[in-house]
Amino acid sequence: MQSPKQDALEAIQQLPDSVDFDEIVYRLYVLSKINQGMKDVEEGRGISQEELAREIEQW
Repeated sequence: MQSPKQDALEAIQQLPDSVDFDEIVYRLYVLSKINQGMKDVEEGRGISQEELAREIEQW
């Protein structure tokens, strides 16, 4: 498992040289949220698609 710094550096290196600062910040934000979601699922803090469907029906 890589450190968050390594993940950020790799994500930035994959972007084109013409990318602006706001896009870099946005991409890092999205990457952070994806990683947090994956960690939550691994630790059992997620819900199934069926549970989600039931919750949506109650809206």
